[in-house]
This record gives sequence, structure tokens and C-alpha cells, in this order.
Amino acid sequence: MRLGHIPWMRSLGLRGPRSVELSYIPILTVSTWRLTCPSLPRYNADLKRSLICFTRRYLSSDTKERNSTTNQIPVDLFFSDDERDLLKSALLRVSENPYSAFSHFDEHIKRIIATDAVTDRFRKLCEQKCSGDIYEDPYVLMKNCPVDDELPKLSFDTPVIDKRNLKKTYVAEGFLLLYARLMQQEPVGYINVNDGDIFQDIHPMRRMAQTQSQKALDTIFFHKDLANHFVRPDWVNILGLRASPANEILTSFVKNKDLLEALSTETKDILRQEVFYTPYDDLTTSSEHKELGQAPNHRILGGATDYDFRFFENRTVGLNDQACEVISDVLATMHSLKRPLLISKGDFIGSANNECVHNKEVTRIGDPDAQQNRWLMKTVNVRRLDVHQQHMVEGQVRIVNG
Repeated sequence: MRLGHIPWMRSLGLRGPRSVELSYIPILTVSTWRLTCPSLPRYNADLKRSLICFTRRYLSSDTKERNSTTNQIPVDLFFSDDERDLLKSALLRVSENPYSAFSHFDEHIKRIIATDAVTDRFRKLCEQKCSGDIYEDPYVLMKNCPVDDELPKLSFDTPVIDKRNLKKTYVAEGFLLLYARLMQQEPVGYINVNDGDIFQDIHPMRRMAQTQSQKALDTIFFHKDLANHFVRPDWVNILGLRASPANEILTSFVKNKDLLEALSTETKDILRQEVFYTPYDDLTTSSEHKELGQAPNHRILGGATDYDFRFFENRTVGLNDQACEVISDVLATMHSLKRPLLISKGDFIGSANNECVHNKEVTRIGDPDAQQNRWLMKTVNVRRLDVHQQHMVEGQVRIVNG
């Protein structure tokens, strides 16, 4: 497609040559918004600014593409107050520290699973989801889930350390692990992410506030978690702990199924070629524990499954003209299909990481202090630990060395 043929480019005041290919538009670096497609010709500054304006306005996740509702994912289970309180009461009695004694914490959670604190409704939902088709239905959304009664305020500079030192109950951690056990999932940690903690925090941190990571203050573009990592999780589970109604910070999802049905056969053929590059994620590379070097080139489509989609918006780049062009197609399609979710306290969303992509969209801020203290907790999980054992820290069974 040629830029000169597109009416909205004229509305932006673009007067560049008609031969500029649309494929050059969306390949940007997050930190500088400069065009990085290696084959982009040297056009004048006005044209480049127009291209960047287009990408920000039409394709990137920080646009204000408002939907009529902030929850377009169906709720699978709404805990009654009695159900919530019964399970929370059991989790409040867990004294083992999940950060320093995970195996003992795990054993206590398994004992709770064997009790009536886990209702039949909850068990049946997990059984149904375990046996269901995650390609067709990659989400589990539950509301009014148990959360700790007392949550400390975490420092903007050292939220992870503060969490470990100040959080005295482990209801959120226990619920996330209990769910994983019911769903036959194995949670893992990464030595380069929060020093290997199994329970990770989606909480802003000053040093990483402008990165594309769980510590970001603002928008995080569409991605699959750890898109080009050598241990890619099969599931990502998130529980809302603290969020202000004055702010609208959405987590939007796109099913692989919907995306692939919307893309042309020609586009999918190119996506299956190893002509793309995605650097390791910001959080993994910020740690001093393990130097990972340069990530390998990869295909976007295919990997863990035939429909696996390895992609990070504005970080995944094409290595030739065709690859650049299909990325623009993917982005436009992805944004047209997204389903937003506003995660509030007590909301849980589990997503199959190989069957969908997600983002974080900051669409309205009425309370900047609350934005800085928004807190979600998450785990990343795999089907089997043994298939990843060669990548684990020596002497560890679930902490990835990277």
C-alpha cells in the first residue's frame, strides 16, 4: 500500500512521495520513537515526523481508542462474599513466607485445597477450564476474589524490597498459587526478574518507570510475556490488589484465533519466516544476575504451537521490507480486535500466554499518586518443569537462570 493513496495521510498534512511504503511506518524504538527499519530511505524531517505521528495516533497502544465498555471479557466466576471470606480466612492462617520458604508455602496451599475452603463452584470451573480448548477460550476472569485486608504502601524507589519487608499476610500469593495448582500449572521465577521471586508485582518503580516492563508507570504495548525468552510461560495470572476508580488503566487482550482469522494467508506465510528480531525484555536485561547477550532472530508465528505468536509491539522489528510491511498489518489488525479489561481490587484474569497477546493502556488519570501506587500481583506458569530444567539456576527446580 502506498502512502499517497491513503486519505487519512492527507488529513495529517503529509506531502511526501507517493512511493513511500506503509511497511516502514510502525517500526520504532520505544525510547526515542525513531524509525528503525533498516531499509528506510532518507526522507525529509517533516515526512518522518508525520510517520511518527501516524504510528502514535493510529497504531500504538497509547492511543485513546475508547470502547463503549471497559470490560469486554466475560466473567467466569463471581465469588460471593461468604465464599471469598471462607477462602481468605484459610489463606490468612498461612504463616510460611512465599519469598523465603516457597516449598513450605506450597505445601500449606495444597492442604487448603483439600478442605472445604475451596468451594465446589471454584473447583468445577477449574476442571472445565483445564479440559477446555484454550485456543478458543484463553481467558479465566473471576471477580470478588480474596485479597489481603492490609496492604502496605510501597516505595516508588524500592517496591519489591518493601513488599518483602512490609507485607505480613499472604492472601494474594496464596490465591494465585492455589489457582495454579487447581489448573495444573507450575509457577516459575526468573533470576533476572525480582531476584527470582515467584510472585511478581505489576507496580511502578522510579528507575524503570519509562520502560516496557511490569515496573512501567505508563502504557505497555501489545506483547506476549517474555516473547523471545528461552523459557516462555504458558500462562500469565494476574490479581488486582490496589487500583483507583479515578484512573482508567486498561489491560486489553487479543486472541490469537481472532488475529489469525483476520490476517491474510500471504501475511501469515511471511510471519512464519525467521526474519524478525525482538530484544530481550527490559526487566530481564536490567538485572546484574545473568548477562543474556543478544536475542536470536525468530519467526513471529509458530513456536510452542503452530499458532504461537511471538511479538512485542514497537520492539519486534522486521529484517527486510516484507517483514516490515506485515508488522504494520499485524498492528492495525491487533488494535481493531482488542478487548479491554479494567482490573480492580479482587479481580483475577488468567490468560494463556501462547494463545493471546495483551497490553496495558493508560487512558485516563485523575489521581497521579494512585497511578504510582497501583498494584497488581502476577505469576507466570508452565505446563511442566522438567522440560525447562536445563535453563534453571543450579540447584533450583523453578527459578530460570535468566
